[in-house]
Amino acid sequence: MLKVNLDCALSYVNENVPLFPCREDGSRAKAPYISNGFRGATANHERIEAWAVKYPAAIYGLPCAPTGLFVLDADRHGDGDGVANVMALFRNHGFDWQSVPAVHTPGKGMHFLFRRPAGLAKTKGQVAEAVDTRDNGYIIAPGNVLPDGRFYNLIGGTVEQLAYAIFHRTLPVMPDWLVAIASHSAPPSKTCAVGASAETTEVQLRGLVRTILSAPVGTRNRALFWAACRLGSHVANGAIGREAAVALLEEAGKHAGLGQREAYSTAMSGVRQGERDFAHEL
Repeated sequence: MLKVNLDCALSYVNENVPLFPCREDGSRAKAPYISNGFRGATANHERIEAWAVKYPAAIYGLPCAPTGLFVLDADRHGDGDGVANVMALFRNHGFDWQSVPAVHTPGKGMHFLFRRPAGLAKTKGQVAEAVDTRDNGYIIAPGNVLPDGRFYNLIGGTVEQLAYAIFHRTLPVMPDWLVAIASHSAPPSKTCAVGASAETTEVQLRGLVRTILSAPVGTRNRALFWAACRLGSHVANGAIGREAAVALLEEAGKHAGLGQREAYSTAMSGVRQGERDFAHEL
């Protein structure tokens, strides 16, 4: 696989995207060959070619933080069907997964590649069962081939196009709802436990309000509706009254720049939807 994976690696470094060599099989498959791991990634052609000589069957890792990547890694390794879970997450938020680069992995999982927004703090390691985040570590670069012929298959587009988008920071940025879910301050999903403590609820409310206030222009109504749906589950489990919830959301929407009528209508609609969703899950 020397030529295939070397050519793949050079497609990335031609666009100044750094890579590093990883083990191609065995009990340590995907682990770095080099001692400093993804911190030793480089876009230097000579270094990549030297690694290809030293590790002729290597696959190449793509570091996330230095390249501005945020990746959802959906696995199917026995602890749940991550692909089904992430697809359900996308459906719940009306998100078209084909709007971002996606990869079929050799283990029948999937990677979804986003641009990490500026200012995003440290994120959770998992956003759903068997759906991990990869933003401070690395993934195996799409296009790599394993010795048994399985490969990291980029869905739509070419490796060259992906490398260009990574370097020029033109990948689709994480949507607001994903930022909220992946952030440590994010509220739980609509299946949160009945009887949550007042302290926990207050922390969750602050996270929802921050999501609304930090939404970019053009997405604020959508962010308000998303937050209202989440808060609707708290209304349904008795953690907060509907009037108080709607008033809080309406005020946040107005501070974000929405008109009073729009803010109230969106808040009320989202809370009611959240209540219905919560009841449906029980």
